Amino acid sequence: MSVAFGRVHGVVLLLYAAGRAPRDTDVFDFCPLNCTSSPTLFSVLPVPPPQGDAKLAALSTTARRAGVALAATLLFLLAAAPAGRWRWAVMLAAAWALARAPLGPSLPLATLFSPATFYRPLLRDVSASAGSLTVLGVVVLLGAAALWRRAPRRRWWSVAAALSLLLVAPYVVRYFGRGIQPPAGGVSLGLWLSWEVSLAAASMALVLLAAALVRGPVASARVPWTLPVACAWAALAAVGGLFLWRPTGAWPEWYTFMWLPALVGVIVPAPRRWALVGIATVAGTAAGLVTWGAAVEGRLQLARRDAQSLGTEGDAVAVALLERVGQEAQRGSPPHSAGELYALWQRSPLAAQDYPTVLALWSPAGNPVAEIRLATLDLDTPRLAALVRSPMTARGARVERLERVPGVHYVLVAPLPSGDLLTVGVGPRSRYMAPDRVARFLRGELGRAPPYSIFLGPAEPVLAGMGPDVSWTRDGWLARGERHVDLPGGARHVHVIVELGGLWGLLVRGALVVVADLLLLAAIGWFSRMLSEPWRLALPQTLTELRSSYRVRLTATLSGFFVLPVLLFAGWSFARLGDDARRAGDLLIRQTLRDAAPMAAQVPAGELGARLDADLWIYRGGRLIGASAPVLAELGLVDPLLAPRVFRGLALEDELEVTTDERAAGRPVRVGYLVVAPGPPAAFGTLAVPQLLDDERVRQQQEDLAYVLVLAILVGVVAAVVLAGLAAGTLARPVAALRDAAVAVGRGVSVPAFPPGAPLEFTPVLSAFERMASDVRRSQGALEEARRRTAQVLANVATGVVAVDPDLRVTMANPRAEELLGTALEPGDLLRRTAAPVWEPVWDAVAAFLAAGAAGIAEREFEVAGRQIRVQLAALGPSPDGCVVALDDATQLARAARVIAWGEMARQVAHEIKNPLTPIRLGIQHLQRARGGAADFDRTLQETAARILAEIDRLDAIARAFSRFGAPAAEQPPLEPVELHAVAREVVDLYALGGREGPTRFTLAGGAGAPVRAQRDEVKEVLVNLLENARNAGARAVEVRVDDDGRRVSVRDDGRGIPTEALGRVFEPTFSTTSSGSGLGLAIAKRLVESWGAAITLTSSAGQGTTVTVQFAAA
Repeated sequence: MSVAFGRVHGVVLLLYAAGRAPRDTDVFDFCPLNCTSSPTLFSVLPVPPPQGDAKLAALSTTARRAGVALAATLLFLLAAAPAGRWRWAVMLAAAWALARAPLGPSLPLATLFSPATFYRPLLRDVSASAGSLTVLGVVVLLGAAALWRRAPRRRWWSVAAALSLLLVAPYVVRYFGRGIQPPAGGVSLGLWLSWEVSLAAASMALVLLAAALVRGPVASARVPWTLPVACAWAALAAVGGLFLWRPTGAWPEWYTFMWLPALVGVIVPAPRRWALVGIATVAGTAAGLVTWGAAVEGRLQLARRDAQSLGTEGDAVAVALLERVGQEAQRGSPPHSAGELYALWQRSPLAAQDYPTVLALWSPAGNPVAEIRLATLDLDTPRLAALVRSPMTARGARVERLERVPGVHYVLVAPLPSGDLLTVGVGPRSRYMAPDRVARFLRGELGRAPPYSIFLGPAEPVLAGMGPDVSWTRDGWLARGERHVDLPGGARHVHVIVELGGLWGLLVRGALVVVADLLLLAAIGWFSRMLSEPWRLALPQTLTELRSSYRVRLTATLSGFFVLPVLLFAGWSFARLGDDARRAGDLLIRQTLRDAAPMAAQVPAGELGARLDADLWIYRGGRLIGASAPVLAELGLVDPLLAPRVFRGLALEDELEVTTDERAAGRPVRVGYLVVAPGPPAAFGTLAVPQLLDDERVRQQQEDLAYVLVLAILVGVVAAVVLAGLAAGTLARPVAALRDAAVAVGRGVSVPAFPPGAPLEFTPVLSAFERMASDVRRSQGALEEARRRTAQVLANVATGVVAVDPDLRVTMANPRAEELLGTALEPGDLLRRTAAPVWEPVWDAVAAFLAAGAAGIAEREFEVAGRQIRVQLAALGPSPDGCVVALDDATQLARAARVIAWGEMARQVAHEIKNPLTPIRLGIQHLQRARGGAADFDRTLQETAARILAEIDRLDAIARAFSRFGAPAAEQPPLEPVELHAVAREVVDLYALGGREGPTRFTLAGGAGAPVRAQRDEVKEVLVNLLENARNAGARAVEVRVDDDGRRVSVRDDGRGIPTEALGRVFEPTFSTTSSGSGLGLAIAKRLVESWGAAITLTSSAGQGTTVTVQFAAA
């Protein structure tokens, strides 16, 4: 709880039992009700961090937030910047921020930018850490990838520069590899990968840059033989390097030149994909080997320093740290228990420096009060007691030097303000000083393999042939170091062993590293393209292509068949390793319980635990009454009560032994319980033995198995891809043959023969295609014959015929069409380009017809270069099959039609004028006869004159009607708003007043509406014409109706009607159903109505009447 509170709030809580807290105003007491009337449960002292630590924490938080803001800004700029120099500028800014800005310690991978694990001074800050070197390598890789895409011309100086880079590359990698500095606590996988990636990026940058210089402008389409040979050579050189390495001098000088053939072979121009694979293989293999060798050399250095720290050499750092601990103990709150001793050590610099330590608290009389051993030091309790009871203790704190085994020990003896005495003993900082079981329980395992192992031989009087320095030899896959040290009791032999790793494990890890380097190089190549060229994420299209790809589906299926069993085997293997470790631990727990049970009641828990080298917990009635390490109970790492399930099984279900999984100090623990004193639930005794489940050997086995399984999965996926490619290629060959055959059929050429060896499943398809091709050839012959006959027919017709596709390309044309267009027409010609520009309106009409997708036949007329061209359009089929264009020159026909029409008009005019002239002639003759002596001459004169004037009016009306019909449209006055209902009412009222004594009754129906666009006088003239026609047809009732919001007027009568066979001619000029009419009334009405943009229709039945409707368009 204290640690969790400190992580959240930055303040550590010190918890004290009731009455054990120091007297301080900052101490808070927790009571059930209030501390005046109820006892104190516990006390809490908040301890704020020192000012320096708080400042560092604030700086780290600020740097972390600044890093996040900077990363977000750079990502936004990278997305918004145009491709090219601006994106490159953003990338360089990001690289500078990673390599130079003080953000490394604030990043999640702080060790990546720490010079404590990697440092070379050549490039100053850029090579001061593995992260900085990685950034530099990535930047150079991006530039080399961009240069590769530009494909510069190969020149003599570029070849020389490339060879120079290849010569320098091995030495550069070796130089940077010497900057690897493994920590004393061991190398984690992430740290090792950071070293390898930095070296791989540097080596790949040099090799890719050399390959770009010699690539040339023309990309190679084939994989050169040198590329696979270079990859194989690099793999053999790496395996040989594993055997050639020696603890003294690493590799021989000549070994570096073994990599030159591989480097030269990999830069030979090749397709981009395979070139990247080769470069990643060669450079990644070299980087992985150098990283392995550098990491081993670093471990040798750690082992050498460890071995040399043993003996009689002193440690001034340990003395200074102990003096500092003594000063802090005297200033702070004095400890009173083992738990407080552990807290004191945890706050001291000894914990940060990982010194093996023993702490003890003594009474003023020199009696032991509390003790905690964190390492197996050669400092027993009586020796420490002698130092405490020494007369020098009264003089104040001191540090005693003791020459013990395996080296110099230092003991701090410091009086405390409370009168008690504190002793802190430290030994050499060596892996030989194994942590005590309490320390293992408190701190857990390291979580990684130790970098080396160190042992101390028995005392011997003389050690011949061995010096004080460490001498190294290689023994298989082990590096052994030997030296002798002079210690109390005689000289000792120090053995140091550094494991190099087995051949199989190294090969597996090397293969995975090469794959990781290949993925890194591919990602950098893609990112370089994104920086230089416009790019957008076409994820939906890519997913669609992947889903529809047969090769991808087959690859996924084969991968699933291989990967799923491997994953199941992996799960079973991991579970088996865990179960084996668990069973071994349970066996050890049961044996410890059986050994401790007979002595549990007589021997104290601490002494019994020391005898059995195990932690013991003793419960009575389910409550904790003792522990071999009281510090664990004081720190709350031991449950004060048995777990309910355990208590129920032991006390109520008659179980004698139970083993369960629990957690202590945040780590998994396996705890075994044994009933050692049967009795009622409130008094039965139980002995418990805990054991940590952090087994480094099991973890190492699981890690090795994981590497093998990952490599197996990768191999399976690659095999699936290859097999899918082979299977897809086998199926693609007959499919490609079918495609070529289909193309040949479409072009009308002979179908090529299908290749032999097609899969059996394709035989029916190929046979069916051959039959189809034969049928198509017969159909093509028949179609060609029909086309030939059609061409012969069209060649002799007087109409020009042109067949076009949706793009107005000619597919067929007869000679008459070429004659009309005045140019030759060949299949494939564009009409708009081939024909004269005056035909453009015609082609616009054809394009509109095709766009509309009409199914019928459309007729249009155009005036082209003074000729009247009639165009008929008919679709060839459903869109977009094109259409047929029929062209007729109607110029002579229209001229003849006009001559005939005017002749007929002249005949009609003559006929109409002749009819009134006869009554006029007869009237004049009658007047001449009556003048001679008729008595009623005046009356006769008036009657005859009135008749003559009537005939003259008739002639005037005929002249005006023919004049109106013949008037051109350009002379029509502009349209104006007209109230249709008002005009209709005016006309109906006029006829109603003038015909009261007549048999015809005129009525108006409907209502007013919106005005329409027309001419008022023309509307009145049309209505008068229609009403006059209705009255002349013998109608007894005529109804004029205005509806559709004033946009429609209809005239309906009950006259004799019009015969069905004459309905189609009622609007023709000179057509009349009476002998007295001119035949121009409805023709004039239609012309006027159409000039308004309206439409006139007529419906009639013989003997039932006629209805004429004028419909105006919406405003």
